[in-house]
Amino acid sequence: MKRLLILLTFCFWAVLLRAQIDSLPHYELPTKPTIQQSLLPVSLITLGLISNATYINRYVQRHAYRYSGGKKRKFDDYIQYAPVLSVFALSNFGVKPKHTVKERLLVGATAYAIMGALVNGIKYTARVRRPDNSTHNSFPSGHTATAFTGMEMLWQEYKDENLWLGISGYAIATTVGAMRLYNNRHWVGDVCVGAGIGILSTRIAYWLLPYTSNWFIKNEKSSVQMTLYPVYSNEMKGIGLTFVR
Repeated sequence: MKRLLILLTFCFWAVLLRAQIDSLPHYELPTKPTIQQSLLPVSLITLGLISNATYINRYVQRHAYRYSGGKKRKFDDYIQYAPVLSVFALSNFGVKPKHTVKERLLVGATAYAIMGALVNGIKYTARVRRPDNSTHNSFPSGHTATAFTGMEMLWQEYKDENLWLGISGYAIATTVGAMRLYNNRHWVGDVCVGAGIGILSTRIAYWLLPYTSNWFIKNEKSSVQMTLYPVYSNEMKGIGLTFVR
């Protein structure tokens, strides 16, 4: 148990350190991929693959299950969407995002499309058994990927306006990943790879924004407000849109 707490604490401080580095004035998400921007998601994916190939998965899961006692908490099914919903909701409360609602909508749609294709493509190809033996679609964690996709959007849109809003997204996404372990639904490798895919999908969406905006956004003013939100259930996964004049 002590080692599990040490691991979670290390992850938390790593997140805070990365947040502080990213908040420096010289840091901007470039329109083209760079090694610096790829380092975090690639590192998470690599760590997840190493965990899957070694004893780390079972070691962490054994301690997580001992801590939970087999109990399950369902709030991670809902808070996984909190970061992306905040991306669109915060602008209604006077917090200024970096991009317009149309651009945010386009980034979100692109990011979740990439994330969904990667996660589901891997899930039903790798067919890794879940820790609770319920199904064979454990790897990677879709809940974690969803949360970290929205988290990265929240960070990129509001980190210059309010650093703590960006950090709150990290806290929520990390909680979702931890709860997947607590609920015995995923191995730690699933969570790490899901987080890496989520972050990478959003960054790709921002890298593509100069091109996708030319395709889908016209240079004209519109009074239509649009909100993007993910839709998830046992029968359906997708993206929902709300239009308000």
